[in-house]
Amino acid sequence: MSREGSGLPAGVNVVGQFNSESGVGEAARALVSALDAAGIPVLPTLPIDASPSRQGAAFRTVPLGQATFPVTLSLLTAYETKPFLEAVPPSFLKGRRLVGLWWWEVELFPDFMAEAFAHVDAVWAGTRHIQDAFARTSGDTPVELIRYPVRTPKPSGDGGVRSRRELGLPEGSPLFLTVFGFYSSVARKNPQGTIAAFLKAFPTAEPGGPQLVVKAIDEGPHPDELAALEALVAPHPHVHIRTGYLDRSGMDDLLAAADVVVSLHRAEGFGYTPAEAMALGRPVIATGYSGNLDYMDSRSAVLIDAPLIPIGEDGGPYPPESRWADPDLGQAAEAMRLLARDPALRERLGAAGKADLAARFSAQAAGETMAAALRQLPPAPGGPGWLALRKARKRAAALRASR
Repeated sequence: MSREGSGLPAGVNVVGQFNSESGVGEAARALVSALDAAGIPVLPTLPIDASPSRQGAAFRTVPLGQATFPVTLSLLTAYETKPFLEAVPPSFLKGRRLVGLWWWEVELFPDFMAEAFAHVDAVWAGTRHIQDAFARTSGDTPVELIRYPVRTPKPSGDGGVRSRRELGLPEGSPLFLTVFGFYSSVARKNPQGTIAAFLKAFPTAEPGGPQLVVKAIDEGPHPDELAALEALVAPHPHVHIRTGYLDRSGMDDLLAAADVVVSLHRAEGFGYTPAEAMALGRPVIATGYSGNLDYMDSRSAVLIDAPLIPIGEDGGPYPPESRWADPDLGQAAEAMRLLARDPALRERLGAAGKADLAARFSAQAAGETMAAALRQLPPAPGGPGWLALRKARKRAAALRASR
């Protein structure tokens, strides 16, 4: 079947933080891999403003003026959408459809952000949790559920795993790992909860005993929050804070070195770290709430009960009247003790998670959901002529060959 008869556009432009070493950067790169797998030509392009995270991920893009396909997918947030549209040349949007691929984490979507629905033809949500939040305020703008692919980490060591000594990690066993970025809201990511649960499970350091590594990035602009975490763990030599960026290979090695990955978040849009850990076959302990439930269940992860509580005034930038999870730290501590003493259980959980991610979150499976969502869009009212499309396809083919 030709593309013209398939209901798919000739190609798509994707606006995203492709060079960012963060969750939004990983989402943008993953989106392109899924579109590639679906055979949809893509022209990736950068927004006018870079995210505050380190811009060290290599990814080839085209200038905004060369992103000329009839549909544009924007991974900017709802808050960033209007300023971006005001800053780009009018020709960038003329005769095109615009889809917002927005991320959000909690139940309520603020009114000042919901105004962005007026500027897009549709919104794609990466999880049911996000779709539900958007649908409450989207009005006539359709909100489609898509799936993002999850890459399988590729550790660099001999036999797939470098030694902990090589990585500068504690050599006790088992090794628990939690990962977060300060820009992603410490209150939401809740590393304090993970530390508290670990210390409840293992109050004292034992020779060769369990260790917890708390991996953080973007600590420089957040000295007070970092100092509070460091003070929390200072009396406990079996809890270690590691700051600073690792390249992709370094993060893959870190995940491979862990025995258990923990995410006692209060809310997640998706949660790439636990997803990639599962794709690698590592068992995960996670809060049983929000976007992570799209790719984990009680068969493939240890889910921690978590009643919903008001966010309150200290949970910015989220609406204080909205709710998020309060994970049961006692239950999390028991889960840690259980996995620490039962390597067979760790292996079973890891195998189940790996199989699920491979089956449902491959680039091909995700690309099929995106193709279906593209078919729901009405045709662009005009759009580029045949010569512009020919040039766009040629650029897209050259970029794909380099990925």
